[in-house]
Amino acid sequence: MRLSPMRPKLFVYGTLKRGLANHHFLHQATYLGQAHTLDPYPLIAPKRIYPYLIDAPGEGHLVRGELYQIDLATLKQIDRLEEYPTYYTRKLIPILDSQGDLHEAWTYFLARPIPYRRFPFLKEFPPKQEGG
Repeated sequence: MRLSPMRPKLFVYGTLKRGLANHHFLHQATYLGQAHTLDPYPLIAPKRIYPYLIDAPGEGHLVRGELYQIDLATLKQIDRLEEYPTYYTRKLIPILDSQGDLHEAWTYFLARPIPYRRFPFLKEFPPKQEGG
C-alpha cells in the first residue's frame, strides 16, 4: 500500500458516487473503479437521502463503493461538503478494489455518536431492492 500525499485516494459510499446528487464534486478526480472496505463497518441511512458510515470496524458488512484518486483541492472541497470535522470525520482505511488490490484511502465517518444499532446495516447505498 503506497500513499501519495499529493494524490490521495478517496473511497465514497454515498451521494458522491456516480449518478448520485454530489458526484459533481469529483469532476477533477480519477475514477479507479468499484471497491469495498477490507473490514466490515455499519452503514446506515436513517434519513434515507444519504448514508452514515459508523467507525465501528468489525460490525456490519463489507461496504461497497467507489475508489477515486483525487488532488488536495478536491479533498478540501469534499471536507467542506461533509462538514469535516464537525459532522463527519475523515480516516484512512484499507480498501480492496475489484481486482483484489489493496489501497489506503480516505473515507468519511459520522462524527457524533448515535444509536446506530437501531437501523438496518446496509452493504451499499442506495440499497438494492430485493426480489421485485
